[in-house]
Amino acid sequence: MGPAERGRRPRRFAAKNEGIVPMRIVMLVLAALSLSGCGLVALPFRVTGDVLSVVPVVGKPLGAPIHAVGDVID
Repeated sequence: MGPAERGRRPRRFAAKNEGIVPMRIVMLVLAALSLSGCGLVALPFRVTGDVLSVVPVVGKPLGAPIHAVGDVID
């Protein structure tokens, strides 16, 4: 084994993560299709409202209107 071959990995390990990126794209497309129409638009409002609602003292009053916008969109 010469010095040029010492740093090389066998071919079977080089392409181990090759299929991960296309699989992520497929999963994102399937998730977007499962949230049909308005659900996809309302999701950021619902998530933001839920995140704000866990903040002590001011969370409930600030999170409720934002969550309500998600309800109106649906």
